[in-house]
Amino acid sequence: MLLLALLSIIVAMSMYGKSRVPWATKLRRVRAGESQKAEWMAPDTVMAQVRSDYLKALDWLHDSALKNWTHRWTYAPLYLAGAYLRWHQQCLQQQRESPEPHYAGVLRADHLVEVRSFSRDGERCLVIDSQTQRRMATYDPVGRTRIHTQDLGDCAMVYQMVYDVRSQRWKISAFIQQLPLGWGNPRLAQRIELLSDLTVPAGRDH
Repeated sequence: MLLLALLSIIVAMSMYGKSRVPWATKLRRVRAGESQKAEWMAPDTVMAQVRSDYLKALDWLHDSALKNWTHRWTYAPLYLAGAYLRWHQQCLQQQRESPEPHYAGVLRADHLVEVRSFSRDGERCLVIDSQTQRRMATYDPVGRTRIHTQDLGDCAMVYQMVYDVRSQRWKISAFIQQLPLGWGNPRLAQRIELLSDLTVPAGRDH
């Protein structure tokens, strides 16, 4: 009986610890031992898929802005997940319930996507999207005519991606933050400190 109990525990532990993605055992630790800088990275093929799926999600978000409500609600789960999907659906629901006329904003930019910081199970990671030539075009969704275009300037945005095992694709699951101006500029890099955890808030940050 004791042997059977031990075997059951071992089997349960092996099943619990089994990763759902094949690259989990191929993750490599970079900058190991460096405080607040060490992170897990996946093979190049995995990171290439993250970039591809992220850009496909952005393309869908931009292209669907002028499509009908049903299309946007139905197809959103193919590209979005978690908190970001819930936020997107809340926005759609508010638009549907609001009696006010709506305008559609389509953001266009050139994207340089960097993949970073995989979770230990390999199912989550971050993307840093350095956007240049950013411009927001405002449309009348009824006539699909452009009303206004605004230059927004360059920026770098950080999103969390999660891998959907069933559909075998990466999805945007959360918006993390907009990085400070000067991100990616070698002359200013030494003034920007990267932290894996937020510092303890003080003063008016409480």
